[in-house]
Amino acid sequence: MLLEFIILEFVLIIAAGTGFLWGAKGIITGAVLVSALNIFQNYFLVNEFWLWQIIIVGYAVLGLMMNYFFNKRTDELRLVKVTAGSAVSVLAWSIFMPIIPGLLIWALFIGMPLLFTYRNIPGVFYAQLIFKFIFSTGWLIIGNILY
Repeated sequence: MLLEFIILEFVLIIAAGTGFLWGAKGIITGAVLVSALNIFQNYFLVNEFWLWQIIIVGYAVLGLMMNYFFNKRTDELRLVKVTAGSAVSVLAWSIFMPIIPGLLIWALFIGMPLLFTYRNIPGVFYAQLIFKFIFSTGWLIIGNILY
């Protein structure tokens, strides 16, 4: 049972991480992974399966529209990808390591350099990072409620 939950969380973190790092391809990959969990969990419950599938597809479409909007406004995504990648690594480490040391390590290596360069970063980058964080957290929430 414990191994099943660890595998579930690992798959959900992969779904969240792909949404962070790959943009539209990652959102679609995350939707496919969460849909696979939906099939695994609700295969014989037809009404529940379609209810959750509609929620998953709607969430993915909303994410694709928001991603298109933010990508249109930001051409240079290097900073977003570096920060998003580091946030995914924090999520991945939290499976095997307590959250407080993981956050401290992330703050030391990623947060401090961002803190000293925040005046050179346009506000739309922060908006895109916040969107990616909220959207990826949504995959984790949907997957945990589904299971």
